[in-house]
Amino acid sequence: MHRYSGGATTTWRAFARFVMFAFGWVVLVVSTTGCIVDDMPALTDMVTTAKLREYYGNPNNYTGITYNQAVGLQFQRDVLGALPGPRVLQSNRKPFTSGERERRSGRFRSVIPDGVTGAVEGFHGSLHPVISTHPESTFVEVKAVKGVVNLEYAQYQILGMLDALSKSPAAFSTGPDRAYPSLYFVVCGDTTIGTDIGDVAASRNILVWVSSVVDHGGGKLQVHRPWCMNCGAVLQGKQLPAPTLDGPSFYVQKLRASGDRGLDKPILDDGLVGHPGTPGNTRPH
Repeated sequence: MHRYSGGATTTWRAFARFVMFAFGWVVLVVSTTGCIVDDMPALTDMVTTAKLREYYGNPNNYTGITYNQAVGLQFQRDVLGALPGPRVLQSNRKPFTSGERERRSGRFRSVIPDGVTGAVEGFHGSLHPVISTHPESTFVEVKAVKGVVNLEYAQYQILGMLDALSKSPAAFSTGPDRAYPSLYFVVCGDTTIGTDIGDVAASRNILVWVSSVVDHGGGKLQVHRPWCMNCGAVLQGKQLPAPTLDGPSFYVQKLRASGDRGLDKPILDDGLVGHPGTPGNTRPH
């Protein structure tokens, strides 16, 4: 890992922070050792997996798991494109090796996060500006799953992501202003992130963030500000970040062919019967 020293370090950090604010990032910092948990919207205000089906429709007449994957992928693309930041976050296709996932699943050797971005020294929010000191150190996962997403979900997909992040450039950052790897979930109202994810991530100095998607009606969805599951454990004795601003509202688009070739295809839910009919068996592969 390339290191900067002396005045160069100060200049680099100042420039990174300038870019962060210049592109509209607002980060508030509070002096507390407790975990910052923003007030989450009520469950009745969040979009559900069934509502996603209704909004997107099924103009291509997909059935079963193909339909669920197509809805999940379209939702993923819409969310990534609407997240706050200086540029649209594109869907990721790069696999990241995980020996831990391979050992547990006996099948998958890597993970493909929905979105990938960097980390910045001295910045401990969920997403980072376009200028980063540690590339490929933040994974973004968009989950529309009716149920609990835990370490074992989808053949140890999440465990594999934590394994890969523990080897990311930010994982080897040191010093009082070190960068931290992050795993950032954007979820539906009927999706729960298991506490085991936050615990294992904390043991590896990885921050876990969660944003829900608010349903304003008529297909107008908004990514809510994130809250941190394990900042209190990872950032003990340090100033903890307040959540970043809400993402902009966005309108969902009609479902189209997914064209997805990744290993970890999105899965809408586990057996929900929703609009426009019974989707079939959609248990995680």
